[in-house]
Amino acid sequence: MNRKEQFLLWLLALALWGILMPIRAYSLQWAMVIHSIAFAILTWWTLRKYVPKTGFWRPLIPVVIPWIFELLLHFVLDSAMFSLLISFMPLWSVVTVALFYRYRKIWLLLLCAALWLFGVTESHRQWVEWIVFGENPLSVNLADCTVSDSIHTFKLTEFDAEYLMLDVWYSQCGVCLREMPEVEALHNEYKGDDRVEVVSLFACLIEGERFADGYRILNELGCEIPIYAIEKDNPLLSRCDINSYPRVLILDKKRTVIFNGSLEFARRKLKGILGQEERK
Repeated sequence: MNRKEQFLLWLLALALWGILMPIRAYSLQWAMVIHSIAFAILTWWTLRKYVPKTGFWRPLIPVVIPWIFELLLHFVLDSAMFSLLISFMPLWSVVTVALFYRYRKIWLLLLCAALWLFGVTESHRQWVEWIVFGENPLSVNLADCTVSDSIHTFKLTEFDAEYLMLDVWYSQCGVCLREMPEVEALHNEYKGDDRVEVVSLFACLIEGERFADGYRILNELGCEIPIYAIEKDNPLLSRCDINSYPRVLILDKKRTVIFNGSLEFARRKLKGILGQEERK
C-alpha cells in the first residue's frame, strides 16, 4: 500500500462518514447502528484487499482516522459529550472486524458483538440519561408548590397518591408531544393503583398561554390524561432546575423529588419502587 492508496482510502472513509452524518438529525441510535455496519463492511473489504500486500495495521489507519478525530473533538467540546458513544461504537465495530480477521475466533466475534449491542442499546440510553439529567437536583421538597386546572389551584400535597409523577412539558416542544401517548399509557397502567398518580403538567412558557391551551393540545392529540398548568415563574421549575423539556418528576408522599429525568427512566424508577414495596 503506497501513500496514494492510503490517501484514497482515507478519502473513502471520510466520504462514508460524511454521507451518513445526516442520519444523526433523526436518531443518534440509528446513526450509531448504520455507521457501525458501514464501517465494519469497509474494514473487512480493506483488510481483504491490502493485508496480503502491506501487513495488518497499515490499512486500518485511514479507516479509523475520522473516528479518532471525532472522539478527540468530543473531549475538546464539552457540549458534544452527549453524542460520545456515536463516535465510539463505530470505532468498536472496526476493532471487532479487525480482531476477527486476524484471529478468526468465533467466540471473540460473539463477545465483541455482544458488547457492541449493549453499547448501542442500554449503554447508550444510560449515557444520554446521565449527560442530560445526571446533575439534576433531587431531595427537593415541593410540598408548597401549586398547580392549577381551569378553575382551582391545588397544592401538590392535596393529591392523594403516595407517589406523584409529573410529566412537565410546554407547547413548542416536539419531543414532549411525541411522548404524550406514552405518558397516557403510563397513566392508564397505574389508573387502578391508589399508590400512584400520573399527571400532565403544562408549563405556560409562551406569553399569554393558559391552562386551556394545554388542554386543547392534549385534546388534539387524542390523549385523555389529567392535566394541570403552572406559570413560568412557578418555583417548581427553578427548584428542580428545569430548563429543558420534557422533564419527568417523581415525588414521594412528602412531595420530595426522588426522580428528575426522562420518561423511560422514570418508568423504570417507579416500577423499582413499587416492586420493593411489594416484596416487603
